[in-house]
Amino acid sequence: MKLTVHGCRGSIPISTPQTVMYGGNTSCYELIFGNYQLIFDTGTGFRNVKLDNLKKTIIFYSHWHHDHIQGLAFNSGLFNSKKNTYISCALNDKNESKSIIHSYFSGFYFPIELTKKLSNLKFIEFDDLKKDFEKDFKIEFLKLNHPGGSVGYSVKNRKNKITILLDNGYDKEQFFDLHKFASKSDYIVWDGMFTDEELRNKAFWGHSSIEQGIEFFHNSEIENMLITHHDPSRTDDQLNVLSKELPQGIIFAKDGMIVDFT
Repeated sequence: MKLTVHGCRGSIPISTPQTVMYGGNTSCYELIFGNYQLIFDTGTGFRNVKLDNLKKTIIFYSHWHHDHIQGLAFNSGLFNSKKNTYISCALNDKNESKSIIHSYFSGFYFPIELTKKLSNLKFIEFDDLKKDFEKDFKIEFLKLNHPGGSVGYSVKNRKNKITILLDNGYDKEQFFDLHKFASKSDYIVWDGMFTDEELRNKAFWGHSSIEQGIEFFHNSEIENMLITHHDPSRTDDQLNVLSKELPQGIIFAKDGMIVDFT
């Protein structure tokens, strides 16, 4: 498996001299293995994903907040009519997912009706997709704590496993379910938008802290952790300082980062 981080900033995209190192694109993660290209969320980082015409491309949405979907229409590869791209979300059935995308990219909010323009966007039920591809990989979902709802995904093939938890307001009552869900992952992608101190005033925002991620890592059977969804006000210098407190096996995500754990 090869994971590419195309966007790891939370809430809004940013572009300043103080955020060049870690990047400013919103959530988008590309996972490549075998004949598959799996994409998790299409924030502004999706613009930089090269859709592979030789692989089956599937977009999985964690939820429908704007920073996780806003980049969908800005990838030129989607406008290749000969390339089908599949879309699924474990939160909703396919008709509701299509309706949400249609509403966001049409009318008052967008100049074209994307779902009508692109007949090569194929919406598929999560359970159907899971069944169709189970001989090549297993994908599971877990409901997370986030306003409006959110789901995490785990993907496992014959050699590797990765767990992606976006977005989630971690609660210790989640530990058993998350531990079981993420167990024996080579990598876990963790929503670490805040520090513990910041989280005290933002407990109901639906995000976790860096320190909570470290605690979960130490008490779980996972090999590595990628902390992401950086607060838009967090500078490179601040992340560099915080990174000195990270134990071995945990790193902060950066736009353009490639992690190959085949």
